[in-house]
Amino acid sequence: MKYSRILIIAPILFTAILLAGCANWQVPSEVPTEVETSPSTIPLATPTPHQASSPTPQITLVAKYTPTPRLITPAPSEGTFIDQSINSPDGEWTALPAFETLSTGYRVSLTITNKDKSIVWTPVDYQGDGLGYSFPKPKRWSADSRYFYYLESAVVDGCGDFYSIETNWQRFDVQSGQVDKFDLPAGRGHMFSPDESTLAYIPETAPTDLVLLEVSTQTETRVALPITLEDGQIPQAGGILWSPDGDQIILAAANGNICETKQLEFYLITIQISDLEVETLYQSKDFIRPLAWGANDKMRVMDWNSKSWWIDSTSGEITTAP
Repeated sequence: MKYSRILIIAPILFTAILLAGCANWQVPSEVPTEVETSPSTIPLATPTPHQASSPTPQITLVAKYTPTPRLITPAPSEGTFIDQSINSPDGEWTALPAFETLSTGYRVSLTITNKDKSIVWTPVDYQGDGLGYSFPKPKRWSADSRYFYYLESAVVDGCGDFYSIETNWQRFDVQSGQVDKFDLPAGRGHMFSPDESTLAYIPETAPTDLVLLEVSTQTETRVALPITLEDGQIPQAGGILWSPDGDQIILAAANGNICETKQLEFYLITIQISDLEVETLYQSKDFIRPLAWGANDKMRVMDWNSKSWWIDSTSGEITTAP
């Protein structure tokens, strides 16, 4: 197997690219690093159909608001290496999406390698030019570390959605090197619970609820989200993250028109799985999205200028890093 050296440019944050088309927000520059790749041809399997089910009644809400956070972690400086690699739960595999700037355009790739790099899969590797392109957005590893899921995400030039509608992911098998289509109910922000028993997502059509889909029975529970709407505003939600113990969900929400920034409103919302209690941790004119869970109920979040900080996921208070 031959390897080639490529310069990796971390892809610009999807939301930041969308918003940059409408206003003059600063986005951190993309930065090169190096990985080994090997071209390969990956077959596409037949998709598996999704089974629909009936919703259950909505849940009573409890809202809580906190002031706009003080920024704690500054944006990455120009020239900083940004690593978007994702390790499998067993630590044996690494998935690395990459964007490389060329003199004639760009190159997009996804490489998946084992620990000693004796196996290098390249399910995505193509070149193009122009501002709009498709990027392999990482979603998750399966609990048994066999499958890596990613979304063929369209990065557009200009206005678009805050949270794109998804109907399927690509599922890569590290044992066979095969990619097949993994179908999803149409919606936004899909994410499985840590034990893979429940799929959480926001449905494509109104109302803007959180849906909890039990995988084994295909039954749904719908949870209404406390998003305040005015005339003409369009709500969206996504960016769903489960806590490591599966007891809590945090998601981002927005309403308004992305090209009319004065009307925008953003939220961070948490849902306790045990009693489906809903709380609003954050509400502001400033965009925010959850990035990762830390220790001791801490949550790392980021705004559209790539400035990030830590908040307490139960109180919404600004906190230091765990």
